[in-house]
Amino acid sequence: TSNLITGDRDKYAFVPCNQEKKNLVLSLSEDILVKEIKLANYERFSSTIKDFQVKGSHTLGKWVDLGTYTANPGNGEQTFALKSPTWARYLKFKFLTHHGVEWFCTLSQSNVHGSNMVQGFHEQWESIEEEKSEEEHISENYPTTERRGNVFTTS
Repeated sequence: TSNLITGDRDKYAFVPCNQEKKNLVLSLSEDILVKEIKLANYERFSSTIKDFQVKGSHTLGKWVDLGTYTANPGNGEQTFALKSPTWARYLKFKFLTHHGVEWFCTLSQSNVHGSNMVQGFHEQWESIEEEKSEEEHISENYPTTERRGNVFTTS
């Protein structure tokens, strides 16, 4: 599996497609707010991954489901955006089905994209600031009307 992170297109991980359990666990260098995953296959004479499930964990103990995805048939790199970005240190891939009829299923590369803790906090802060700015713009440009009993007041 170390071949998945080298960037060398001629190296890959492989497993017999008929093997019941086809799992892969990746250890990230630090906790990441995982936003997207890229998987690539460049081996021409193998079957390719079709459906797979991704789980995330901080400790290799409690796994959180990050979704089930479907890869297109063929070779090359494919990107899968997480429906809900999640913090994780470890990712577990469970390969469920495959395209093709070759004996081996291969995977050439895996990449994880997201934000580390500092970037994540900065992005959250920017998002909060944008929301505040929008709320201030609305309150300045659109007065609110309240009903108190039978009397309407405008602020």
